[in-house]
Amino acid sequence: MKNMQVIKKLVGESITESNLKNVDCYVYDNFALFIQSMGFCEFAIKEKHVHPSYMIIIEFGTEDFLVPPKIELKKNYYLASILSPNIPHEDKGVEFPNYYTIMIGKEYFESQFLLYQNEIPKYEGRQFLICHDFLKMLHLYAFESSKNMKNAQITLDCQTKLLTHWIIRSLLGENYDMRSVSTNERIGRIQTYIELHCGEDLSVPELAKNANMSVSNFNRLFTKEVGMSPKNYLIDVRLNKSIKLLRRNDLSVSEIAEQCGFYSLSHFSAVFKKAHDMSPTEYREKYQV
Repeated sequence: MKNMQVIKKLVGESITESNLKNVDCYVYDNFALFIQSMGFCEFAIKEKHVHPSYMIIIEFGTEDFLVPPKIELKKNYYLASILSPNIPHEDKGVEFPNYYTIMIGKEYFESQFLLYQNEIPKYEGRQFLICHDFLKMLHLYAFESSKNMKNAQITLDCQTKLLTHWIIRSLLGENYDMRSVSTNERIGRIQTYIELHCGEDLSVPELAKNANMSVSNFNRLFTKEVGMSPKNYLIDVRLNKSIKLLRRNDLSVSEIAEQCGFYSLSHFSAVFKKAHDMSPTEYREKYQV
């Protein structure tokens, strides 16, 4: 099997080609994608085995999870989990697994993570959400790594960095859904404007004016392109920002309400509870990092 040397570096020196007989492997330097196409990986079910690299599992099922979800699931997102190097574990062997396994070299992952935070946590199966669009990028990586194209290393270097940063940002709560970004220049520009100014006092007429459109045409086109009205999109952006801030502990709930553009703490609480069936305070207690 080609790239067996890299696989051993990422998975462990004791892995054999026979262990991977049911697995499709897409490997490049510090990044490997394993898809169990014909059955389970024999190495993965070894009792209390460890890896020298970071392991990320992306699950596609809706019922049979490897580990029951401990976080709130969200439409258009997959459940993911991460395990730091050298932590003993074992996976259950399922004949038709519904997950992908990613291995990222320890030094490479940590060098990229330190661009975001000063300390690297120890992850023991920490769950997080990752956008469905991540799968598209994984498949592009798999295609490129399986072809012997001229200068493929240039593309693979870029894809490795992009995928690693996407995982890190998702792990830190910075998710995004590429499908929700409009290809219409005016609508896409307004989406960016909303993301940057969601804490300000924005109105639909003001946004329509920035798009050089009437309010009715703006509402119609925005809803068609994005799948929700401008008003609901603005609320969604504000709620997503509030979730990231609630997971931290450096701002009070009232300060978060103000920073995210809600009229008052009571307004924030009412909108948040309608969306998440719990108050902002209850959410913070349940999901705080």
